[in-house]
Amino acid sequence: ASGRLVIAADGGLRYTAALGLEPDIIIGDMDSVRREDVPPGAILYPSHKDDTDMMLAVKKGLALGAEEFFIFGGLGGRLDHTYANIQTLAYLAEHGVPGWLLDRNHRVCLLEKGELTLSPEYRYLSVFAYGGVCSGVSITGAEYPLEDAVLEPSFPLGVSNRHAPGQ
Repeated sequence: ASGRLVIAADGGLRYTAALGLEPDIIIGDMDSVRREDVPPGAILYPSHKDDTDMMLAVKKGLALGAEEFFIFGGLGGRLDHTYANIQTLAYLAEHGVPGWLLDRNHRVCLLEKGELTLSPEYRYLSVFAYGGVCSGVSITGAEYPLEDAVLEPSFPLGVSNRHAPGQ
């Protein structure tokens, strides 16, 4: 698609290859791929660094003017990396750029003062407070609707909701 930028972060190089995608940028410490599989022109970093490879990719995308991020391969696997990738979504939100973590079964985003419509193809909807108390949360068309509710990070009130019958 026009205006699309594909950035492969470390092991993401394998995912892009499996999908038949040619990455525009390859970035990271490359500790998850064989050195001989790293093409010339990759932006290499040392293993000992503060940023995750995903964060390096996001920062590169932001520097190049990306206006939305669709991050594949950032869910599942290691819990610490999944949580770090949710924090990466928070970083994007702080920079005013929407981001999504996507896999076959999940779409994860951080939403602040916004609205989101869930497609019926998704079986569950979970809404959590991230980074503090969230007030004014409303959910309509769901089995467990909310109206101007307050969600707290220490209580999972919004877990496992679904479309209301007939919706």
